[in-house]
Amino acid sequence: MTGRHTVPTGQVPTSATPSPQAQPEREAGARTTQPKQAASGQEDFRIWLPRVLMLTNIILLGLLAFQLTHRPKYEYMTVGPSDITFKAEMDNYGAAGWKTESCRRASDGSDYSPTMSYECIMSRPKLGW
Repeated sequence: MTGRHTVPTGQVPTSATPSPQAQPEREAGARTTQPKQAASGQEDFRIWLPRVLMLTNIILLGLLAFQLTHRPKYEYMTVGPSDITFKAEMDNYGAAGWKTESCRRASDGSDYSPTMSYECIMSRPKLGW
Protein backbone atom coordinates (compact mmCIF):
# COMPACT_ATOMS: atom_id res chain seq x y z
CA MET A 1 0.00 0.00 0.00
CA THR A 2 1.30 3.37 -0.96
CA GLY A 3 -0.04 6.87 -1.03
CA ARG A 4 -2.65 8.15 1.36
CA HIS A 5 -3.66 4.74 2.67
CA THR A 6 -0.41 4.05 4.49
CA VAL A 7 -0.41 3.72 8.25
CA PRO A 8 2.44 5.30 10.23
CA THR A 9 4.74 2.70 11.75
CA GLY A 10 3.94 3.85 15.29
CA GLN A 11 0.30 2.82 14.81
CA VAL A 12 0.86 -0.59 13.24
CA PRO A 13 -0.35 -3.36 15.59
CA THR A 14 2.31 -5.85 16.66
CA SER A 15 0.02 -8.87 16.42
CA ALA A 16 -2.73 -9.69 13.97
CA THR A 17 -5.57 -10.04 16.49
CA PRO A 18 -5.38 -9.47 20.19
CA SER A 19 -6.30 -12.47 22.23
CA PRO A 20 -8.98 -12.05 24.89
CA GLN A 21 -6.69 -13.72 27.42
CA ALA A 22 -3.93 -11.15 26.97
CA GLN A 23 -6.09 -8.28 28.25
CA PRO A 24 -7.29 -8.51 31.83
CA GLU A 25 -10.98 -7.97 32.18
CA ARG A 26 -12.05 -4.80 33.93
CA GLU A 27 -14.88 -4.51 36.34
CA ALA A 28 -17.68 -2.13 35.49
CA GLY A 29 -16.70 0.40 38.18
CA ALA A 30 -12.91 0.15 37.85
CA ARG A 31 -10.96 3.25 36.82
CA THR A 32 -8.09 3.37 34.44
CA THR A 33 -5.04 5.32 35.49
CA GLN A 34 -3.42 7.71 33.06
CA PRO A 35 0.37 7.88 32.87
CA LYS A 36 1.79 10.88 34.72
CA GLN A 37 3.80 12.34 31.88
CA ALA A 38 2.58 15.95 32.19
CA ALA A 39 2.41 15.91 35.99
CA SER A 40 5.92 17.27 36.48
CA GLY A 41 5.17 20.26 34.22
CA GLN A 42 1.97 21.00 36.11
CA GLU A 43 3.73 20.69 39.46
CA ASP A 44 6.43 23.12 38.34
CA PHE A 45 3.73 25.51 37.21
CA ARG A 46 1.88 25.23 40.52
CA ILE A 47 5.08 25.86 42.45
CA TRP A 48 6.38 28.83 40.45
CA LEU A 49 3.15 30.66 39.62
CA PRO A 50 2.38 31.88 43.18
CA ARG A 51 6.01 32.91 43.64
CA VAL A 52 6.07 34.89 40.40
CA LEU A 53 2.76 36.56 41.24
CA MET A 54 3.97 37.44 44.72
CA LEU A 55 7.20 38.91 43.37
CA THR A 56 5.27 40.93 40.79
CA ASN A 57 2.95 42.29 43.49
CA ILE A 58 5.90 43.28 45.69
CA ILE A 59 7.57 45.11 42.80
CA LEU A 60 4.36 46.93 41.89
CA LEU A 61 3.72 47.95 45.51
CA GLY A 62 7.29 49.24 45.78
CA LEU A 63 6.88 51.30 42.62
CA LEU A 64 3.57 52.67 43.87
CA ALA A 65 5.09 53.65 47.22
CA PHE A 66 7.97 55.34 45.42
CA GLN A 67 5.56 57.31 43.23
CA LEU A 68 3.57 58.47 46.25
CA THR A 69 6.65 59.72 48.11
CA HIS A 70 8.53 61.19 45.16
CA ARG A 71 7.05 64.54 44.18
CA PRO A 72 8.47 66.05 41.00
CA LYS A 73 10.05 69.49 41.17
CA TYR A 74 9.24 72.04 38.49
CA GLU A 75 11.21 74.77 36.80
CA TYR A 76 9.49 77.90 35.53
CA MET A 77 10.26 80.38 32.77
CA THR A 78 8.64 83.60 31.55
CA VAL A 79 8.68 84.19 27.80
CA GLY A 80 7.44 86.95 25.51
CA PRO A 81 6.87 85.47 22.07
CA SER A 82 6.31 87.80 19.13
CA ASP A 83 2.81 88.18 17.70
CA ILE A 84 4.04 87.19 14.25
CA THR A 85 5.87 84.01 15.31
CA PHE A 86 3.68 83.14 18.33
CA LYS A 87 2.52 79.72 17.12
CA ALA A 88 5.96 78.58 15.96
CA GLU A 89 7.65 79.72 19.19
CA MET A 90 5.01 78.05 21.38
CA ASP A 91 5.36 74.83 19.36
CA ASN A 92 9.13 74.92 19.96
CA TYR A 93 8.62 75.37 23.71
CA GLY A 94 6.15 72.48 23.73
CA ALA A 95 8.60 70.25 21.85
CA ALA A 96 11.23 71.07 24.49
CA GLY A 97 8.86 69.86 27.24
CA TRP A 98 7.49 73.20 28.43
CA LYS A 99 3.83 73.55 29.37
CA THR A 100 1.95 76.86 29.29
CA GLU A 101 0.66 77.81 32.74
CA SER A 102 -0.79 81.17 31.70
CA CYS A 103 -0.55 83.79 28.96
CA ARG A 104 -1.68 87.39 28.95
CA ARG A 105 -1.59 90.33 26.62
CA ALA A 106 0.76 93.03 27.88
CA SER A 107 1.77 96.49 26.75
CA ASP A 108 5.05 98.34 27.13
CA GLY A 109 3.35 101.13 29.12
CA SER A 110 3.52 103.83 26.46
CA ASP A 111 0.50 106.15 26.27
CA TYR A 112 0.84 107.31 22.66
CA SER A 113 1.25 104.01 20.75
CA PRO A 114 1.79 101.11 23.12
CA THR A 115 3.57 98.03 21.85
CA MET A 116 1.51 94.95 22.64
CA SER A 117 2.91 91.48 23.16
CA TYR A 118 2.19 88.25 24.99
CA GLU A 119 3.72 87.27 28.32
CA CYS A 120 3.58 83.55 29.05
CA ILE A 121 4.57 81.60 32.13
CA MET A 122 5.92 78.16 31.20
CA SER A 123 6.71 75.18 33.43
CA ARG A 124 8.21 71.71 33.10
CA PRO A 125 9.31 68.99 35.53
CA LYS A 126 12.98 69.07 36.44
CA LEU A 127 14.91 66.13 35.11
CA GLY A 128 16.80 63.97 37.58
CA TRP A 129 16.31 63.70 41.32
